[in-house]
Amino acid sequence: MVNVPNRSATLDPNTSRDKTMRRGWAAIVALLVGLQAAALPAEAWEDWPGEWSPGRPVLAAAPTLIRAPVFALEVPFRTQKDGSRWQGANCGPAGLGMVLDAYGLVGQTTDDLRFRSHTYQGTVGMRTGTALQHLAHVAEDYGIPTAGLYDAAGGFNSWSMDDIRGQLRLGRPVMPLVRLYLLPGYDGMAARWGHYILLIGIAENGFFYHDPLQPDPTSGASRYISAEQLERAMQNSLVPGQAVAFGGPGAPALPVWTP
Repeated sequence: MVNVPNRSATLDPNTSRDKTMRRGWAAIVALLVGLQAAALPAEAWEDWPGEWSPGRPVLAAAPTLIRAPVFALEVPFRTQKDGSRWQGANCGPAGLGMVLDAYGLVGQTTDDLRFRSHTYQGTVGMRTGTALQHLAHVAEDYGIPTAGLYDAAGGFNSWSMDDIRGQLRLGRPVMPLVRLYLLPGYDGMAARWGHYILLIGIAENGFFYHDPLQPDPTSGASRYISAEQLERAMQNSLVPGQAVAFGGPGAPALPVWTP
């Protein structure tokens, strides 16, 4: 016969009671925290409410505005003229490469970004340009939020100059679709060519931008365009006023240059 010890005799009633009380208080605290969190309002994207969806809420903290009258986001320059067989049509992927480099996602080649975006576009291997929505799709794949591409009805937004200034002041580079011949230095180009540039800052009566069609940073980085000329180049593009901003909730803040 095996003697089973009386376990109840070894229990300290006070210790057991204390443990039970501690568990009870912990449960009450957890419940109160949960109720407080549930009471917080769900907010839409305040700057582009038509693009909000429950899967893409904003952070609770409001974004910090860049209030300097003249500034530029620190975005590395990249040329599309890299010797690739697609270099004549790689302005979009090159511009996207600048954005990813700026946000620390380095090492993505222009041709790889072209392949990814043209996979969505259904034109892999074809000598054609890249639609802005597919560049935005690839940016989102890398975890960079985009804003301003669509309006509330699902069509493409037509951006104003104030829209662009607002996104730049939020620290977000903006890629507009433009007519190449309406940009500074391209007066003799054919009227049919579309092009992407990357707006990186606000200047007096205009903007700073990177032009991937230029071969190096000396000629292509931090160029100036007046607001009037940019608006004309955008409104005469294939999709008038089309643009997209890169950045937002979850993306790091980019360094800012001021004079």
